[in-house]
Amino acid sequence: MRTQDNKLFSNIDWALLATYVILVIFGISNVYSAVYNPDKPGLFNLDTEHGKQIMWFGVSLFLGVIVLFLESSFIRKYAYWAYGATMLLLIGVLFTSPINGARSWFGFGSVGIQPSEFAKIGVALALARYIDINSSAKTRKRVTKNLGLASLWGLVPFIQKNKGIALILGLPCALVLLQPDAGTFIVFTSFILVLYREGYAGNILLFILVAVIIAVITLLVSDSSFLFPIFKIKLSGNTGIILALIVIAGILALLVKSFILKRNRKSLYRSIIGSFIVAVIFVNFVELGYSTILQPHQKVRIDLLLGKIDDPDGKGYNINRAKAAIGSGGFMGKGYKSATLANASQKHVPMQSTDFIFCTWSEERGFVGSLFLVLLYTFLLLKIVVIAERQRSIFTRVYGYCVGAIFFYHFLINVGMAIGLAPVIGIPLPFFSYGGSAMMSFSVLIFILLKLDSERKIVLK
Repeated sequence: MRTQDNKLFSNIDWALLATYVILVIFGISNVYSAVYNPDKPGLFNLDTEHGKQIMWFGVSLFLGVIVLFLESSFIRKYAYWAYGATMLLLIGVLFTSPINGARSWFGFGSVGIQPSEFAKIGVALALARYIDINSSAKTRKRVTKNLGLASLWGLVPFIQKNKGIALILGLPCALVLLQPDAGTFIVFTSFILVLYREGYAGNILLFILVAVIIAVITLLVSDSSFLFPIFKIKLSGNTGIILALIVIAGILALLVKSFILKRNRKSLYRSIIGSFIVAVIFVNFVELGYSTILQPHQKVRIDLLLGKIDDPDGKGYNINRAKAAIGSGGFMGKGYKSATLANASQKHVPMQSTDFIFCTWSEERGFVGSLFLVLLYTFLLLKIVVIAERQRSIFTRVYGYCVGAIFFYHFLINVGMAIGLAPVIGIPLPFFSYGGSAMMSFSVLIFILLKLDSERKIVLK
């Protein structure tokens, strides 16, 4: 039998709730400034983006209150059902008419719903449920035992012994790629951080780091050629990378032979060979994907980020204008509704109320205001981690880290887009970027965490 304080809000983490409300209020005020139209100055005018954002906030609060009235056992019980429902939505959206080249929205008159935003909730709940059921020190040890250093033998055992996790994460990734929505796909990779915390990931993070380095090098030299004067041979960029990988593998093999005991060499040789095979396949996969899968505008964004092209007034206009707006804010900013670049009348900054909403804030409040916002998001992320770590329930801890990982990726990539350190892939800034689906999904993520955390002190008798 459970004993619980009858007051619904008695154990709510008010610091997290207050941070959420502050961010939403700042976000709405920022959208109001970004799209301000003197002909429609009313704050609650539903014909404006800021008016609709207030409406979505109201809907989010309503959903949040419903979540707070639920039992945590109910949330756990129906975690897989939530996942299944969101997957059905991701499948259904593939049969809609494309908008801007992607099938990512259900349209209901003037209102659009983006299922991929709600899929993050379903994946977080399902992953927490799966790990909660299957988690044990013995299982984690068995899973990570053979995860070699960025080797083929590192990924195969993980997938074989964690088919459930592979399915939970792989299905939504595949479905959003079919839309296609590269930005949401990248956000789904944030769950790897959760697996790492729970001891399931082994060296996968290192594998990803090595893969990113190889991918960047491949893209940088894909259009280049290397001339070897001694042999008078001209090689393509990818061939040069493969030769470099052969040299690295050879050096590693010599080091193993020279410094490792003979009885331990066999497994290391296999890891080196496996790593080499995976690397060669990956180099060709990156080149093929870049050439045939990516859309022209996606290629341009990557080339701009890597510095392969420099066209500030053409293809690089979006990022150039975004950085110009941020820089023009100076140290203290120009003041509220005083932006001269990131505003509705000038329209120097594209998508200033969605993807580049950070620009309006930075131009109006300068470096000081930008630093304050970064610190506020940092506090939000740290608070979520603290809440996750204090849980006795594995389900709540895993879910808390899922929420933290999602918010971390969104914050990092969105701000990175605005300052030119990340490609423009349409990632909203939580509670700031205009959008009903994002507002509701981020809010529900927070309220579920608040509810689960509020029941951590329940005593079982």
